[in-house]
Amino acid sequence: MAVTHDQSRADEVHFVIRPNNSLSWRGNQLFLVSMVTVSFSIAGAFAAMGMWLVLPFAGFEMLVLWIVLHLCCARACRQEVVSIAGQEVQVSVGREKPERCCTFERHWARVVLHQARIRGYPSRLLIRSHGREIEIGACLIDEERQQLAAALRKAL
Repeated sequence: MAVTHDQSRADEVHFVIRPNNSLSWRGNQLFLVSMVTVSFSIAGAFAAMGMWLVLPFAGFEMLVLWIVLHLCCARACRQEVVSIAGQEVQVSVGREKPERCCTFERHWARVVLHQARIRGYPSRLLIRSHGREIEIGACLIDEERQQLAAALRKAL
């Protein structure tokens, strides 16, 4: 989890919320190359002994690993930006560019933290106004979500 609080000007506040990304895409590529090297060297040794059927399974296994790593990295690159400037609150969600934006009037916007009804389930942090709402901070743990809710309330 990473929450960045930026106050570049006195009347503007930005919160950037990102999931924890333990390894970059470059690191994942190096991991994949090492796994492919190990897997195919073992499969090549078995193929040299006459067990050639190991090679397609090793290839399929590495393809599945690549797909899973790609999906995990794509999900970890998503971010939420909450911008409070002037009389509006804007929430943008996306990866490289905003895929979804929601704008609220600052005076009517409310930060709501719903505690989970069932023990062990995560709470939900919402910004709500005039019957519209958007959930933010789903990648955070409960303590971080509570801290973010307090900081958002203070900024509003």
